Amino acid sequence: MKKLKMLFGLLLGTMILTSCSSDLLNTNVDGPMTRSLLSTDDLGQTMILGAHKCNDVVKLQDAVDYGISNFEVDIHVSRESGIPVLMIGHELETSTGQTFEEYMDDLLVMKPDFNFLWLDFKDLSTDENEAIIRETLYRLDSKYNIKHRVLVESRYITHLTSFANDGWHVSFYSTWSSLVGKTEQEQKEICDGWLKSMQDNNVDGISFDSDVYQAMKTNFENAQVNNRPVRQYSWNYRIYYNEPDIYEKIKKYSHLTVLIIGFPNEEIPKLIMDVQFADKGIATNMNEEISSLPVVEGTTNAIETRWNSSYEKYEAVFDGSNFFYIPYSKEDAIGKAMKGMFSMEILFSPDGGVNPFSSMESGGLGYEITSGSQLAFYYRANNKWVLPNNNFQTPIQLGKDVYYHAVVTYDKTTFRMYINGAKVKEVKVSGTFNFPKKDQAPDYLLGIGGDYRDTATPSIQNPFIGKIVYAKLYKGVLSNLDITN
Repeated sequence: MKKLKMLFGLLLGTMILTSCSSDLLNTNVDGPMTRSLLSTDDLGQTMILGAHKCNDVVKLQDAVDYGISNFEVDIHVSRESGIPVLMIGHELETSTGQTFEEYMDDLLVMKPDFNFLWLDFKDLSTDENEAIIRETLYRLDSKYNIKHRVLVESRYITHLTSFANDGWHVSFYSTWSSLVGKTEQEQKEICDGWLKSMQDNNVDGISFDSDVYQAMKTNFENAQVNNRPVRQYSWNYRIYYNEPDIYEKIKKYSHLTVLIIGFPNEEIPKLIMDVQFADKGIATNMNEEISSLPVVEGTTNAIETRWNSSYEKYEAVFDGSNFFYIPYSKEDAIGKAMKGMFSMEILFSPDGGVNPFSSMESGGLGYEITSGSQLAFYYRANNKWVLPNNNFQTPIQLGKDVYYHAVVTYDKTTFRMYINGAKVKEVKVSGTFNFPKKDQAPDYLLGIGGDYRDTATPSIQNPFIGKIVYAKLYKGVLSNLDITN
């Protein structure tokens, strides 16, 4: 798969080189739309294209594998035992649990020659925070030589001055939305005010949403800060790296210093597990037959499958004595989905039991029917169950032959639960995913109709009772339209 991504990256890069001016962007052999060389002097002469919000290492690795060399990451100041530390994420509630220094260590292993890193500091707003950010950046620069290839961004312009005076690339995060709906004269007055503040603070960069790129281009294209041209940094999350017409979409932004766009794994879901059923107790995943527990001597616990005329599919009937299971590892498609952005979907009718679709042996994630007839979704991160915390569950009826279409999505900051197409729960949670326990079992197992025990041969715990029509896992986040349809 990695070779396939790289081949696609090279093909896309070749297509762009043959169809656009080299003044727009450079491509190297590592993949699509990266910058081959970057120095303090040449930054801004050619637009740099980067991947938006590479906050977790799974997405970062995917972007590197795809051939991307330019990234954007969110950083906030947290405090551990009263000591300030830079953490990855917008804020404490959406923190990945990784420090900025740990992130940089990972990045320099994955991509030691990365070209550009956009550092969005959310709270570079006090002298104390400025001091810890400066100390950390200088320590990392001493270790990795990063000063010429990172951008320090903040909405608090006075705290950018010291970085600008020391030669770091800096950008003032503008209140760009104030330009929307204004006349050209009103826009000019707002931009003139920003420019005056930038000149007063020696900040020669400004960042904004691409929705206002025309107004910003008009007012800043020839602007200067202390005899240096103003550099413009922008984002457009509605453009993705894998779009066939990407050149047409980005060429109007060629005046920018940096444009960050979406990376496919962030928004475009990919089906990686699709459990369906057939006659005679057969279950398949992506058209390949999967296993159930072997028949126990003296009993019959083979899983019954039967035709469901309402959904025009076979369904499996679980009696609490058996389940289907799929082996996976931390690094295969299933494991990568679990620890990244994902969607889990199931169509089922519950009569009782506990786990209809899960992998939760002292960790992991999955659906669970609670003792109070609630459908909950559990997720373990940072060595604790961060869901459901009694707030990520919804009432369901048992034994009423009622079918539920349940979907849970996670975009690394927010969990959402949908029942029959309607969103019923939303909770902000983030952190480093903890896989289930696997001391004796040869593989992690994802169970349909029950959960697995950590034993040398597959065995069941917390079995489900009822019917399941299908169970699916996606890498990426299903949209509201996907779920409704």
